[in-house]
Amino acid sequence: MTDNHTVELAKQGDDLAIANLIEDSLEQEKIAKYERKDNCLKLVLEAEKLPEQQKIAAIIHKTITDLETDLITKIVLYGQKIGETFPEWNQELEIETVKPQAKTSNSNSDFSKKSNRSDKSNKEINKNEFIEALQTFEFKSVFPYQQVFNPDLYRSNLVKLLLCFGLFPLAISSFASSDASLEDIAWMLGIYYAFIWGIVLYNLIKPTQFSLKTSLQCVFFTALIGIPLLIFVQQIPPFSFLYAATDNSNVIYNLMGYILGVGVLEELCKGLPVYFFLLKPGKLEEPLTPAFYGSMSGLGFAIAEGVHYSLIYAAGFSFGSIDASGHILLTTVRFISLPLIHAIWAGIVGYFIGLAAINPSRKNPIIFIGVAISAILHGVYDTFASSEIGVIVLAFSILLFVTYLRSSKEMIREMQQFEEKYQKSIF
Repeated sequence: MTDNHTVELAKQGDDLAIANLIEDSLEQEKIAKYERKDNCLKLVLEAEKLPEQQKIAAIIHKTITDLETDLITKIVLYGQKIGETFPEWNQELEIETVKPQAKTSNSNSDFSKKSNRSDKSNKEINKNEFIEALQTFEFKSVFPYQQVFNPDLYRSNLVKLLLCFGLFPLAISSFASSDASLEDIAWMLGIYYAFIWGIVLYNLIKPTQFSLKTSLQCVFFTALIGIPLLIFVQQIPPFSFLYAATDNSNVIYNLMGYILGVGVLEELCKGLPVYFFLLKPGKLEEPLTPAFYGSMSGLGFAIAEGVHYSLIYAAGFSFGSIDASGHILLTTVRFISLPLIHAIWAGIVGYFIGLAAINPSRKNPIIFIGVAISAILHGVYDTFASSEIGVIVLAFSILLFVTYLRSSKEMIREMQQFEEKYQKSIF
């Protein structure tokens, strides 16, 4: 039974008294947590059986209202079972405070009653106007659900891309819940980001000849055949010595190893499908098409490399050698930024392979120049990847590639003129 002293303390705002007063009004429920901030009281109630929400809310509302205090104007209730971590339900209660008022004349009382009636009337009018305004809308106009299933909508490439780019990660998330390995997820994410860059590069390069089949051949040839071949060759001298030089503390040896070893082999690896699928069969007539297919080969390389390094980063995070922020940053760079750069360097090699097709009398020197340019850019970036120089090299690589694309007509004309002179000199 609550004594008068506790009630008086509760009216004065004593937290312990308020808590005791509430607990005394309840049956089996206990206050697990009590907090009062300003005029808001928060209570977490526990019981062996889940507390009955409406019944308890009514009891607590009456208990606080009977105090006739303006110290509590709002109550937030949480109900949970004993031993549970999170509440099962929550409810907010507004407390109307009762303030003592001096006696007023009947005229004032009448005016107050009229004012209250007027306020209620205005509220009813506003409510009716709002409902009438809602009724002026047609359901089909504000919710055109039938048009969502209109086949014409799905003929738009932009709509297809929005659906693909927006939903593909969610589809991966659903797949991941069914025992997918980290490697499987990495492959899917790598393909997702590569596909985005593929769309961007297609619109940037605008190849005169496009084949989805050839694009996929270049991607998968490099990812599944080119890289294993690359790993085999890099074990053979002198490339094994050049790869070893990348771990040397001397920056000169480091640079040589990255350019002559890593850069040369990787750019040759990415250029192979363009050479075998397009140049040898004589399918090339200009440089933009092989530049595009070269970039697709570069994306295939980046997908496989991204999977490999993502597993390394995950292991480093598990063992504590990489913190959470470092893991997120490295994985993001590996899946998003570096695929574009690999595609750009491979696109440069493909571009020069296309020029070699126009000027066959200088075929080998032209291909050599393309591989050399990409290998140097690649090697310099790898050497200084952790500094501002690396970012500058990447920016220069992108701008150089765009410059090649924009000047393709002039370079085609130059190659054709040289080839014509060469043919005349022979005959």
